[in-house]
Amino acid sequence: MKNQTIDTIAPRFAELMIRKIEALTEDWRQPWITDMTQGLPRNLRGTPYRAGNLLLLMILTEMEKYSVPVFLTFRQAKDEGLNIRKGASAFPVYFWKVYLRHKETREPISSEEYERLTAEQKKCYAAIPVVRYYPVFNIDQTDMPQTQPERYARLTEHRRPEDHSDGLRCEALDRLVERQEWVCPIELKYSAEAFFSPSLDRIVCPLKSQFPEGAAFYGTLLHEMTHSTGVKERLGRSFGIRPGDEKYAREELVAEFTAALCGATLGFATAPRDENAAYLKHWLGALRQEPVYLFDILVDVNRAARMIFEHLREDMDAAAEEPAAAAA
Repeated sequence: MKNQTIDTIAPRFAELMIRKIEALTEDWRQPWITDMTQGLPRNLRGTPYRAGNLLLLMILTEMEKYSVPVFLTFRQAKDEGLNIRKGASAFPVYFWKVYLRHKETREPISSEEYERLTAEQKKCYAAIPVVRYYPVFNIDQTDMPQTQPERYARLTEHRRPEDHSDGLRCEALDRLVERQEWVCPIELKYSAEAFFSPSLDRIVCPLKSQFPEGAAFYGTLLHEMTHSTGVKERLGRSFGIRPGDEKYAREELVAEFTAALCGATLGFATAPRDENAAYLKHWLGALRQEPVYLFDILVDVNRAARMIFEHLREDMDAAAEEPAAAAA
């Protein structure tokens, strides 16, 4: 994946993830996201960030020990009467912009114009995705605590942490499994391992009662669900042949990050799987040698997470309609 913008921002992403993985090697059972009381990363207006940005900004907040994951641009700080502290380092937030061009003439067209074309006319145009980014600062990197103390206090007021030591339930995931509405069958049974079989297109996972914490069960389930998104007929990732080869390790990293992202979005923290401890050095080496490696992985994480949440949203929408249907 060669792109000047990606080459610019990838080293910052890789640097952050290297710091996080090095911290994990000191305490392997530490979750990917350690503090779930601050809410999801969001801008000053309260709009949450999405996909890979969400995961990276949660980790950034933890590693830099920011009070809360609230970010703003330099322009927004100026508009709000705030000053960025001297020496503060911005972090890139990326997004994809799609350009539409005629395949032969190369003439550009707006998305509004494109939508007015017939299906046959649309075939003459190519969609070219281009990554863009803008730098953001955390509110702790501004003078808000001194100049707007009441506002800062409101923004940094932590929610009371929930007790997730046991009994944690994620109703959307529970319904998805119970109704077998995922892209492949999910079998919960008393067992010592969890896995996705590409040849059988089937997930096997131990019972929730076998896990000491609900978050560990759901994290394992999301990990295997991520693997199941990668088959050729779906997102088409390469799984590798055996544990230890590069493609196998890469797929494990995609599954780890997707489970962490989905878990945090659903309100619980997932920890890396024990069997992936052997891959940490491999990941660190790859990230140091080729920072773009992480950005490429984040693209697959975004796609897998999107597929999972599309199914969860369908389930949650259906569940919301059930009481009305029953009353009718």
